[in-house]
Amino acid sequence: MDGLTVNDLYNLTNTGNVRAQNGVRAWVSAQANAHQPDTYSWRVWAQPDGQAAFVVSNTAQQPGLALAEDDQLVYSTVDKDKKQTRLYSYDLQAHALQSTVNLAGHQLRVVEYLGENRFLLSGRTPRKEALDAEPWHEVNEVPYWSNDEGVVNATRRHLWLFDGDHQQLTDLLPADFDCMNYWWQDGHLLVNGASYQDVRPFKDGLYEYDFDQQKLVELVAPGKYRVDTVAWLKGQLYVVASNCKVFGMGENPNFYRYSGQTLHLVAKWDHNVGNILVNDMTVVGGRTALVGDDQLYFCSTVVDHTEVHCFDGQHLTLAFSWAGGVNSLAFQDHQLLFAATTATEPQQLYSFHAGDFKQLTAENQFLKQRKVAKMHEVSYNDSTGRECHGWVLYPVNYEKGQQYPGVLEVHGGPRAAYGTSFFHEMQVLANAGYFVFLTNLHGSEGQGDEYADLRGRYGQVDYDDLMTFVDAVLQQYPDVDPERLGVTGGSYGGFMTNWVVGHTHRFKAAVSERSIATWSSMMISDIGPEFVTDQMATSLTQADGMKAFWQHSPLAYVNNMQTPTLFLHSDHDFRCPIPEGYQMFQALKLKGVPTRMVVFHGSNHDLSRDGRPDQRAKRLNEVLAWFNHYLK
Repeated sequence: MDGLTVNDLYNLTNTGNVRAQNGVRAWVSAQANAHQPDTYSWRVWAQPDGQAAFVVSNTAQQPGLALAEDDQLVYSTVDKDKKQTRLYSYDLQAHALQSTVNLAGHQLRVVEYLGENRFLLSGRTPRKEALDAEPWHEVNEVPYWSNDEGVVNATRRHLWLFDGDHQQLTDLLPADFDCMNYWWQDGHLLVNGASYQDVRPFKDGLYEYDFDQQKLVELVAPGKYRVDTVAWLKGQLYVVASNCKVFGMGENPNFYRYSGQTLHLVAKWDHNVGNILVNDMTVVGGRTALVGDDQLYFCSTVVDHTEVHCFDGQHLTLAFSWAGGVNSLAFQDHQLLFAATTATEPQQLYSFHAGDFKQLTAENQFLKQRKVAKMHEVSYNDSTGRECHGWVLYPVNYEKGQQYPGVLEVHGGPRAAYGTSFFHEMQVLANAGYFVFLTNLHGSEGQGDEYADLRGRYGQVDYDDLMTFVDAVLQQYPDVDPERLGVTGGSYGGFMTNWVVGHTHRFKAAVSERSIATWSSMMISDIGPEFVTDQMATSLTQADGMKAFWQHSPLAYVNNMQTPTLFLHSDHDFRCPIPEGYQMFQALKLKGVPTRMVVFHGSNHDLSRDGRPDQRAKRLNEVLAWFNHYLK
């Protein structure tokens, strides 16, 4: 049996974006393309009742997907070079492509079937001029860039209606309106967003689109709530939202009944809506909340796993618990379909009905011929004395009594969480002879708002938690060599990596990814104005603002840094912009600390999860080489 390697990235398949309608289920899978290493092979799958699943399309562009009437599947692809969308209609009974429509000048994805041969598409309004048409561009609003889209100044996220009978595409939203989210159910199109001129508000409004009047009707004004999802149940609208007044912008939502332009509290909830368990195999996403049998089903991260709950308009009940991450839901014939990870496999498709689970796809059979490290739970008390647990992965060829290097992994967020989900990077390290250990420190999601609240405390209780956890691992696993420890993480995990090497010398190597150097420079992040001021519990306009920003910035402690550190950053990362990495690299280089920086061209903050396959492989090889050099 062979060990799992970096290049197995090209063998791993992800499944998601599952849809179901009229006796047909459909989904999308993605596999890194070994022959074109900068692309994925995307497959659209369909399975009518009583038939085996079959591939409708194999494309190099990520497809949008919608199921229509009369056994029709519609999917879309975007040609970014030609700046056009292709809309395909496929006859599932004839197994044949019916038609293709080119929508020039737009880069859109089909997202919903609205009936009567009408489809909903989403995308961003085109810029008035191409960025490369002039040797400059103007910036006159905030945000001016977006992590996954680049420069977005003077553009908006919109919804379009495509009428298949008349081959007509219509923009549904006002020119200055930006759509954060939308929901289509029972003939209602609900839109979450806001109109703005200069600065986009954080809390969007909730609207219903009136197709007869061709306009938005305001239900909840902007500035009041962060809306997570909505549901029509037996003719009544319910809204899952937070006013963010107690625990800030990440505060968990409650369940409200909408009546008279007011939200009336129905049920309190101290968890998120959605899956926030982190892994590096989330190429294909999907819906994490939907309505079936007059109940709202939704995913929620609870400590270290995903729970799917249902809300009937009055009560919340548990549908099922899953030891991993659930990232896509659909409902068909009184059963739930979902895409989920396990500890030993990336996302595959499953069903749940009457207490029974059934696996519907099995794309990664090669893993049976690979050494996959198990996750062993570690119980300990954190820095506040609270009972917690983390995990340890053994080196796959572990022999008791031998000493092995160890790597501490720190998740991003910070309102995210580790769980028993397949993590390619950790498996590669374990197969290379490392102990790998990880935990959910203060700031993590899944344990309530109070545990997740790090505002104004970055680098304090979270750092103490990490050091307490490392102490527990070394005590319980004596074959981890305390003189050969490494630390790594990305985003908030990159912040913590930078913070750790500025506050302790116990780690002999560090890999800091898409990290944070100073909170003042992080203000130019695409979410900086709201996120940084919220998390620092102050702003640069307040008297103590700059002092607090600097106090919680890793760069402030550079004089204490001596750990050899590798920095990995993408030049199109606008969530933690690349100056963060350059600042840390330059400070260490000038100080004489061994350091390098690798810049990934054209990639963004999500490189490790769904970036170009060749760059993902390069990144993992750099991580492995750095640790091998300093820890072996």
